[in-house]
Amino acid sequence: MPELRAAGLLAAVCLAPLAWSQTSTRLSFELPSAATTSAGVYDLQGRLVRTLWRGDALPKGRHERSWDGLDDMKRPAPDARYEMRLVHHQIRYVWEGVIGNTSLGTIAQRHRAYQPPQSIVVEGDHAYYAVGYNEQQPGIHGFALAAPQLDTRPLGSKDTFASISMLASDGHRLYWANTGGLSRTTFVGVYDLSPLRPAVFTQGQPVCLFYRYNKPPCEPEQSYQSVIDVETQDGNGPTGLAVQRQGRVLAVAHAAQGMVRLFDKTSGARIGQIAVPLNAKALNQLAFTPAGDLWVISGRVVRRYAGVDRNPQLVATVTGLAKPIAVAAAPDSEHLWVADGGERQQVRQFNRDGRPGLMLGRHGGYSADPQVEPDKLCFRGPAHTEQTGMAQTADGKLWVIDHCNNRLLRFPLNGMTVGRSDEQVAYLPGFYLSAVDHQNPRRVFANFLEFEAQVDGPWEPGSTSWRLVRNWLGGLPPALDDKHAFNALYGGLSTVETLRNGRTYGMVRAFDQYVVVELPPSGPLRVVRPLGTPLPRAFHPVMYENGDLGHAITGDRTQVVLRRPLTGFDPQGNPTWASEPVVMASVPVLSGTPYTRHSTMGLPPRYPLTGGGVVVYLDPSITGNEGFHLGGARLNGSDWLWQASPTGPLDGKGTYQTKAVDGWLQYGGNAVLAHGRHIVYGYHGEFYRDLQTNNVGQANQFMHFDESGLFFGQFGTPSTRLPPPDLAGVSGNAFTPSLVRAGDRLYLYHNEESSHGGLHRWRIDGWNDVQDLRGQGTAGSTITLQ
Repeated sequence: MPELRAAGLLAAVCLAPLAWSQTSTRLSFELPSAATTSAGVYDLQGRLVRTLWRGDALPKGRHERSWDGLDDMKRPAPDARYEMRLVHHQIRYVWEGVIGNTSLGTIAQRHRAYQPPQSIVVEGDHAYYAVGYNEQQPGIHGFALAAPQLDTRPLGSKDTFASISMLASDGHRLYWANTGGLSRTTFVGVYDLSPLRPAVFTQGQPVCLFYRYNKPPCEPEQSYQSVIDVETQDGNGPTGLAVQRQGRVLAVAHAAQGMVRLFDKTSGARIGQIAVPLNAKALNQLAFTPAGDLWVISGRVVRRYAGVDRNPQLVATVTGLAKPIAVAAAPDSEHLWVADGGERQQVRQFNRDGRPGLMLGRHGGYSADPQVEPDKLCFRGPAHTEQTGMAQTADGKLWVIDHCNNRLLRFPLNGMTVGRSDEQVAYLPGFYLSAVDHQNPRRVFANFLEFEAQVDGPWEPGSTSWRLVRNWLGGLPPALDDKHAFNALYGGLSTVETLRNGRTYGMVRAFDQYVVVELPPSGPLRVVRPLGTPLPRAFHPVMYENGDLGHAITGDRTQVVLRRPLTGFDPQGNPTWASEPVVMASVPVLSGTPYTRHSTMGLPPRYPLTGGGVVVYLDPSITGNEGFHLGGARLNGSDWLWQASPTGPLDGKGTYQTKAVDGWLQYGGNAVLAHGRHIVYGYHGEFYRDLQTNNVGQANQFMHFDESGLFFGQFGTPSTRLPPPDLAGVSGNAFTPSLVRAGDRLYLYHNEESSHGGLHRWRIDGWNDVQDLRGQGTAGSTITLQ
C-alpha cells in the first residue's frame, strides 16, 4: 500500500515547494440544513492530498474542523496553497423491489429458487413443484390453486447438496427424485402428504450426502433416513418418475441404462423392470394413467404399457412427434399430455390409443419472434437441453412449466380462452447478467429476457409495475448458441444500448468472445460482428452508453484505458468504430493503487467517464492490494487524480474489506458505474465475515462517491445482520449493476441469485441536490468554505 499511494502523491511533492508544514489548518463552514458531509484537501492542480472525513452527519449551522497538515500517507504535506472541498447532501437510498417475480405477500411467501421449476404435480387444491439444486434452500415449493402467487413452502428442510428435480403423487404420498446436485449420489425419497412430513420405505436405506464427488466426510445434516434406487455413478441418475394412484407400482426411468425400474411404492422393494430406449438428459418422461398404465417417452414416440405390476406389455404408441420431452396424465380420464419440443414447442393431448386432440402453444414458440404472448411456450434448458413439466387440475386447467421464461403458466382447457394462458407464477432463478438501455430506461434485461419497467410512479408488488415483453433466447443465431445460452446464470445480454441511429444493439459472450448484436423491432437477435479474442494482458471489450467500445491493457508500469469511438453506421445499419483506439487515461501499476488487477467472475471491467472528465478505475481484488480500491484519472491524464475507498472493515463509509481483514472473503467488488458526477461501484462480498456479528455471508453493498473522490454514501442490505422483516434489499452475488437516469430519477438495478427471485431496483433520491463548499488558503491558516 505505501508504495502506490506515495507514487500518486510524489508527483505533487515534486511540483510543490520543499518546505514542510505540520501546522494545523482550520476549516470553517456553515450548513443551511442538516446534511451528510465529506471533505478533502486538494492541491491547486486538483489532486486529492487528504480525505478529511467521509459521510459525517452534521446539523444545521456553523462548524469548524481542522487538518493536521498530513497527507493520506500520514506524511507532512508540502508547505503550499491548498483548496478545501466539502460536499453536503441529503441523499437517500430506497429499495423499491424486484422485476420478474409475480409473488405477493411476505418474503416467506415469495416464489424464489436458484433454478427454474423442474417438475409439478397437483394434488387436491394444492400444487407442488420441484426446483432442482437450490443453494441451501428447500427443493420443493408449492401453492394453493386458489392463491398461486403465495409460495406455501410446504417443506422447510434445506436440501443443501441435493437436486430434487422430479415429483409424483398417489394422493397419499409425495415421491421425489434427487438427480444429483453437488453430490453425484442420486436416489428417490418420499413424504407423507397429510400432514406433509418425511416418510420411509420399509425396505429403504439411509444415505448421507458428500459435498462433492462422494469424497468423505459426508454431511450429517444432509442425511436421508430411508430412500431407494440409490446410484453413485455420475450420469446414472433418474430421468423419469411416476406412481400408480390405485396400484402398488412406483416407476423410475434411467436413460443411461435404457431401463424403467419398477418398485413397490410402500416398501421400496424392486419388483421388475421395462427395457426401453429412453431420452438422455431428460426429466418427467414417465406418467401413469388413472387405470395404472404407464406412458414412457422413447425417442420420438411415447409408448403405453399395461400390466406393469405383473407382466408389462406394450399396448399403444403415440407417433407424429418432433421431440417429446415430458408427459403427464389427466387425473380423471385416459388422456395424455405430451410436451413436444424441438421445432414445435407445444403441448399436445392424446387419447389412450394415441389419437391427437387439443394442442396448446404456438408452433415454434419464440424461434421466429421474441415477443412474449399468452399462447407461446419455451422449453429450452441449459446446455442445449429442453425441460418442462405439466399437471392438470380437477377443474380442467393445465399448469405448464414455461422453462426458459422462468415461470409456470395456467391454461384453461375449456371456454373461450382455450390455448391462451390466464395465470402465471414467475420468478427469476440465479442470474448473473442484467442490463438497462440508458436511452430507453424502461427496457430492462435479465439474461435474454426483456422487461418493460415503470419508471415514473410508485412501485407496486407483484407484476403491476413491470411486464415480460420479449425472450431473445428463441431463434438464437448459431454464432451465439453456446453452452451458456440460457435464461439463468451467465447466459444473455451483458449490455444493451439504443444508439444515435435509433436502433438498439447489445453484447453477448459466446464461445469465449464477445459479439455485438442488434435487437431488431421484430425477429430474433441479429449478429453484427464478433470482437475476437483480446490481446495478451488486455481485458475483453465493453460497450458504453454512447456506443464506444472500450478495454484496458496492463503493462509492466502502467494500465492504459482505451476506447474505440463509434464513428457511424454502414448501409446495413451496423455500427462502425475507429480503426485505432484512443487513450483515455493511463495510471501507474504500483502496489496499493486501484488499477484493475483482474475481472470479476470473468466479466470485463468498465472504466466509466464522469461528467467532469474523470476516468474511473476499480480494483475488485480481495488479495494483493491493501491500499485504495477506487481511483480517478483526468481524461488524457497519466497519473492518479485521486484515490479512495481504502482497505478496512466495512464501516458504512466506503471502506473496502479484503481477505486480509476478515480471513474469509472469497469475492469482493464487481463493476463501477458513473452518471454525471456520481460514481457507484458494487461490493457483493460473498463469504465475507461481518466483524460486528462474526457471521459469514453476503455483504451486498454499493459504494457511492463523487467524481472528486469524496464519499457520498453506502447502501445495500447484508445477509449477516438481522435483516428487515421483508429482507428488503438482501441479495446474493449482485455483480452486474446498472446506473441509469429516467427523467429526474436515478436508479440502480442489479442481478441476484435467489434471495428475492428478481432483478432489484434501488432509487437514489436527492442525487441532483448535492451542494459544494470550497475555499483556498495556505497550510496553518483558517480557511472559510463557501
